[in-house]
Amino acid sequence: MEQGKSKILILEDDETVRNSLKEILSRAGHSVFTASRPDEANGILAANGGLEFLFCDCLLPQMTGLDFIKQARANYPAAKFKVVLMSGIYTDKAFIQEATQSTQAVAFMKKPFDMEQVLKIVKKEEAPRREESTARKKLYQMFANPTVTSRQKRKVIESIEEVSGFDLPFLYSLLVETKSSGYLNIYNSDGSVSGISFCNGNIVGVDVDDRTTFLGEMLIQSGYATPKDVQEALRDKNNRKIGNYLIQNNQLSPHAFDLILMEQMNIRLVRTIVDQKIRVNFASAEVEMSNPSIDADTLSYYLHDWIASKISVSWLKSLYVMWAGNVIVKSPTFRDDHPALTMSLVKSLDGLTVKLNNQVTLTQLLEIKGYSEVAVYKAIHFLLTKGLVVFAQRAAFTNPAEQLKVIRKIHAELEHKNSYEIVAYMETGTGGGSAESILADFMTLLGEEPSDRASEVYSYWHKVRALAEEAISASKDSNKIDQFRQASQRSEAEAKLKATSLMEEVKKALQYTQFAKALEILAEVATLNPQMHQLHLYSAWAKLGSVDVAKKQFVLKEVELELLQVPPDERYDTLFPFVIGLFNKIKGDMVAARKSFEKSVALDPSFIPARRELSILSSQNKKQDVFNMDLKQAISGFFKKR
Repeated sequence: MEQGKSKILILEDDETVRNSLKEILSRAGHSVFTASRPDEANGILAANGGLEFLFCDCLLPQMTGLDFIKQARANYPAAKFKVVLMSGIYTDKAFIQEATQSTQAVAFMKKPFDMEQVLKIVKKEEAPRREESTARKKLYQMFANPTVTSRQKRKVIESIEEVSGFDLPFLYSLLVETKSSGYLNIYNSDGSVSGISFCNGNIVGVDVDDRTTFLGEMLIQSGYATPKDVQEALRDKNNRKIGNYLIQNNQLSPHAFDLILMEQMNIRLVRTIVDQKIRVNFASAEVEMSNPSIDADTLSYYLHDWIASKISVSWLKSLYVMWAGNVIVKSPTFRDDHPALTMSLVKSLDGLTVKLNNQVTLTQLLEIKGYSEVAVYKAIHFLLTKGLVVFAQRAAFTNPAEQLKVIRKIHAELEHKNSYEIVAYMETGTGGGSAESILADFMTLLGEEPSDRASEVYSYWHKVRALAEEAISASKDSNKIDQFRQASQRSEAEAKLKATSLMEEVKKALQYTQFAKALEILAEVATLNPQMHQLHLYSAWAKLGSVDVAKKQFVLKEVELELLQVPPDERYDTLFPFVIGLFNKIKGDMVAARKSFEKSVALDPSFIPARRELSILSSQNKKQDVFNMDLKQAISGFFKKR
């Protein structure tokens, strides 16, 4: 068989379709086998190793196509064929999504289909397997390629199989940018499966295991409905959905409810962005447009939100360890009035866009006084993901002191990690690949081996190399790496358990206005579990409670960054509007503060801190200055009965 051609099995009981498929694929140079029944297909699978594609009809004699695929994968676990599903009967959205998820199909073709579509699918899917670099490495190589085409981006997306959950925002962005249609299926390590539907670059469906809804809370928080309206809707005797009830009673506009449903899609997307390895596959398919949907403009705001609130700084440090010395430049798509530049992460770094004109590196940005490390990493990741900036050439170390500074920082990241954790750190930054290529890529960021054997930089260079080589060596021993993995998992579980216990102490300290104590405990919680639920909300509360007048502006800026890191699914209980109320109160906006405290109480009438703040505001309003009263008010006040 020619290089670049595939072995393909077609399982189709319709003779006309089967023969047409065989003819067009054979003419293209592929080796094609055909079967009309599952038992025939089993015989072909048993006799022919190395099959790369299975085109399978969903409705077959003897069993369904989906059942056959599951059986074939169980019977032939070494077979790595890609599945293309076909059907002229089962063509509704729910079936297509479920079918592609359960079979991990790369495409679903509705009959009748254009035979040219078949060749496009095979060509598109066979190219990535012959790439020497890993798909994930190619994903992030886009950060250094301002001229990458939509077709090249699609090829990378469709070749990706295993990524980090923190890679998903970039994948979502690329699928929207390339106007893709189909289903992105996400397989988590716990066995749960999520499916994201795309129609011509719009996200039109989000199907996740966690179906928790925040509709009532969202309606109250947004001001589209009162707590009374929501309660009445929930008590509806006709069991109408909350949105239908409010719309039919003229208490809510259909447009406003669409906005709420979009936000619910956002929350469900957020829950797919996790700090663990996941498997993904994108199945091209025709998907009908539906509303509400998330378009490119809306996605920009959500993308900013996800990067700010979900992706950890430690993961970003690992990702950018290879790029820290590269010059950051504006891409051809950069423009000064781009909406992304008005978003909070970018605005928090004063003069960032000007500095990007001056051949600056990520390392240099991190050293600028007044720039938060969190904001720098996340703002640059956002701009890179949006394609507004790219990495240019790597800036060589100008002197041994500069090289020492970089290597010391890397050594600090590695010295307390075990081999499993070091390899994971290196994989994130290098994009993966073979053990040898990961090590080689990693060593390039250390620079040339220092010549002065007595120097500190020489010593650190060799320390880091030794840690990296030892970790790579251990990764080749499956027993060792399993031991390290289990140790890491135990350590992580213990840290999370301790963080949860400490968070209860934080809540108690805040209730008793012991803000300094709360901040001290929160620092430990952040070290143990940076992704702790409501960590940033409680941190903001503690900081606002202990504001020194002289440091007010500095604290407000710190709190703004804390609030940016609150994920969307943590914004719909009583704590979020309460903290926003405190923030507005410190800023001096008492009207906005009152509204936020009222929302907090509406969401949970038993939340004492919010009720207390409302009471304080009310008592302050009653204490009017006599000099600000009109004459009639002042005189009547003097003669009022005591």
